[in-house]
Amino acid sequence: MTTFPLVGEPLAVDLANTAVRLRGREVDLIADDEGLAAWLELHPGIGKVDGDEVRALRDDIREVFRAAIETRSAAHEAVQNINRAAFRCQTTLTSTPDGPVVEWGGGGLSVIARSAVEVVAAAHVRGCANHDCVLVFAQGDERRRFCDTKTCANRARQARHRERQHVQA
Repeated sequence: MTTFPLVGEPLAVDLANTAVRLRGREVDLIADDEGLAAWLELHPGIGKVDGDEVRALRDDIREVFRAAIETRSAAHEAVQNINRAAFRCQTTLTSTPDGPVVEWGGGGLSVIARSAVEVVAAAHVRGCANHDCVLVFAQGDERRRFCDTKTCANRARQARHRERQHVQA
């Protein structure tokens, strides 16, 4: 069974984080049908999608997120691909007792692309401060620097501790 990091981020961020680095090696967690099926099981609203199309959209989203993080222009083709997919997303305004709610429908790649547009528009995408980590996250707290406190932040604390020990010796 495939384990996915940081599940619970916005949909596009969850997809971007299916390409990881493990022990210095790039790993695609949705490279095969089994991995894709496991990821889709965590996101049932997407529905049936073509694996190659999902991986291509993921790569485009990662390019746009990296460009946002690095404050540079994103590859034109990646932006166009995301825009084309997001354009197919259906929007519905629903009245609820708690007030109006916007629902995004259409399933498939359109919902993922729409999520990517929202994350970039809100300027919430951040890269992990651990230089060995390739994960991104949607920053809600301005102080957040690491993707995860159990792994990357802990490794940074351990490295600082080792450095202090080395300086004192």
